[in-house]
Amino acid sequence: MTGARGAVPALMTAGQRQLWLAHQLAPDSAALNVVLAVRVRGELAAAPLARALTALVARHELLRSRFVTGADGLPVREPRTGYAPEPDERRVEDGEDDLFGLARRVGQERLDPAREVFRLVVLRHRHDDTVLVLVAHHLVSDATSQVLLLRDLLDGYAAARDGRPAPPRPRPVPWDAYVRAEQERAGSARGRLARAHWPQVCAGVPAAGLPSARRGAARGPAAGATARRLLPPDTAGRLAAVSASAGVTPFAWLLAAFQAALYRSGGAAHALVGVPATTRWLPGTREAVGYLIDTFPVVSRFDAGTSFRAAARAAHSGLGTGMRYLGCPVELPDEARLFRTIITLIRADRLPVPGLLDGDTEYAGLRLSLLDVPQQEGQTDLAVEIVQSGGGFAVMLRHDTAVSEASTIERLGDTLLRLVEASLDDPGARIAGVPLTDPGELAFLLSLGAGS
Repeated sequence: MTGARGAVPALMTAGQRQLWLAHQLAPDSAALNVVLAVRVRGELAAAPLARALTALVARHELLRSRFVTGADGLPVREPRTGYAPEPDERRVEDGEDDLFGLARRVGQERLDPAREVFRLVVLRHRHDDTVLVLVAHHLVSDATSQVLLLRDLLDGYAAARDGRPAPPRPRPVPWDAYVRAEQERAGSARGRLARAHWPQVCAGVPAAGLPSARRGAARGPAAGATARRLLPPDTAGRLAAVSASAGVTPFAWLLAAFQAALYRSGGAAHALVGVPATTRWLPGTREAVGYLIDTFPVVSRFDAGTSFRAAARAAHSGLGTGMRYLGCPVELPDEARLFRTIITLIRADRLPVPGLLDGDTEYAGLRLSLLDVPQQEGQTDLAVEIVQSGGGFAVMLRHDTAVSEASTIERLGDTLLRLVEASLDDPGARIAGVPLTDPGELAFLLSLGAGS
């Protein structure tokens, strides 16, 4: 769809332009849907919820935007005045208790950013048991933004229900101002250094991946799946101690373990992964809803003698360089190819609804339970999301099934867990020398071939 005649175009970030292009390549896919599904126990009246949604869309301008193709073929963001969508109320039939499955299917309903970029679906199970599914296109949201939307929606609901004003919040930065600041940074001395630095880092370095991946495979809608792994409960404490002793962050240690898992699974010894990082440290962005992410490359180099400690220090250095240039977006000639594999960390204690990722929590007089439905599957060849909460670390490996078999990603997840544990047991161990089969399992397998 092309822009409306007379509409005043607004600005877009470099990251939004990349996402718009990704949408054009697969317009029927839901891989760019960012989904937050929450089960709400307690009465959730329809009229106050509708008023809260109106206030939510009024507060966050990107929810009122549409993204179209301009006359020159380039993307255009068009803000809309007076746009006030209604909640999509759906009655759950008696006997239908698979609320998780229903929420997952809602999250897989595609969004057309030329028409709508945000949808609130309300699954009414019983009068005191409802599921809210917030679905946003990645053009206007990220993981933190989704939780901000939930917080503001429930704040508005409680205010409308109780007949009082919503709690005062700082106004989010206007999106055009955020984009202009990005453009100013790109034109600054730091931006010029970034443009000179990143092509040198990436020159001749292949994108990290698995040898069994079917490169160039035809992609289709919903061609994704997720493998989940939980790190042992004591990992957080051990990781904090071991990484501190090596002078690196816990995320740098986990990043190195992931790079090592790719290498030990047959990947290249010299390769790069993309690391999406938040730009919410910039003025006015704490309350902003949008795609506030820059992705930068981190390169790994392995040989027969590389230890976990050395790999973690290299990853730490790469992250430090990326953070130094954060806010000056990486725009590379073949960025889509380079960032086929990405990894990120989400810390639950930094999200605006406390306890949401830890299990049941109370907010606005309602009992909330996260329904962690699969989402963003197939957006890239492989996207690893590590979530740190009070319960420890959960690892989601989202992949494109047109590129990798599910069994391959499952094995990669097992290898990652094995290497994390081995690295914490002996940080100085050679990565190439770590057996990938548990000693007890190996003894059992050998016994099968020994005969009776």
